[in-house]
Amino acid sequence: MFGTNVFRGLVLLSALALVGCAKAPQVQVEAAQTAMSDAQKAGAESYAPEAYSKAQESMSQANAELEAQQGKFALTRSYARARQLLAQASQDATIAKAEAATGKVQAKGEAESEIAGARSALDMATAALVTAPAGKDSRADLETLRSDLDALKSTLAEAETAFGSDDYATARQRAEKVRQEATAISADVSNAVRKTQKS
Repeated sequence: MFGTNVFRGLVLLSALALVGCAKAPQVQVEAAQTAMSDAQKAGAESYAPEAYSKAQESMSQANAELEAQQGKFALTRSYARARQLLAQASQDATIAKAEAATGKVQAKGEAESEIAGARSALDMATAALVTAPAGKDSRADLETLRSDLDALKSTLAEAETAFGSDDYATARQRAEKVRQEATAISADVSNAVRKTQKS
């Protein structure tokens, strides 16, 4: 009987020793951190925000689990759950990186199209301004429109610079502003021409 109890005690001590030897999964931590960094460098925050947010959440859970285990008595620590969460974070970050690549291509195409539309609208507004009635009463209005067009040309240049720097969101936003405002100028000139013709 005594021998059986001693044997059970040794088995228990061996099990506790094994648990006590459980070390933080540093390799998995570094792998997950690298995957998150790669996703960020790929522009996942901008071009795949949902996937990147999911990866961040997985990483936060993994970090919380690691901290929880570190706070426990050494013999009771278990990193099994942390390993699972770290693996999930790595997987989610890899998905975010892939989605960012696709999103970036799409954003580039949209920005390119918007810049082309802005250029066209700006050319049309410039041409329309040449045909605008240049009466005494409209001289000040024409100067304002010319000034607006110059400002829009500068904004378009900013859009093109942003596009060249791979900042497609800013490029699209600026180009969209140019297109809309240039189109509005063309419409204003057309209305002024019609009024002149009627009178």
